[in-house]
Amino acid sequence: MAVTVSEKEGVVIFRLSGRIITPGVKEVSEIIEEALAVHSSPPRIVFDFKEVTGMDSSGLGVLMKIYSDIHPHGGEMAVINVNKQVKNLIVMARLITVFKNFESEDDAIAALLQHPE
Repeated sequence: MAVTVSEKEGVVIFRLSGRIITPGVKEVSEIIEEALAVHSSPPRIVFDFKEVTGMDSSGLGVLMKIYSDIHPHGGEMAVINVNKQVKNLIVMARLITVFKNFESEDDAIAALLQHPE
């Protein structure tokens, strides 16, 4: 499991890879929180799941924690390249409306930048 952080047009992009599961989710959470601490508020975030091979409920919990931390401050979050297993997990948890899903990084960035709070 690894996380690569980049930024484009003020939107923070987290490229996740591997399995986002219980043993390593704390590390993922810490990387994300550290990256967000140095960016402007309100945060605009894209999670790219292209290289993710699996995720469990604790991985989903990390995403929900990030969302609950940024949303009250006007932050927004989007996901891209979500595979079937991860999408099913999101749907089962009834979070499909919380995580805005886009086809491409450019689409996600454009949508996040259109809605300044």
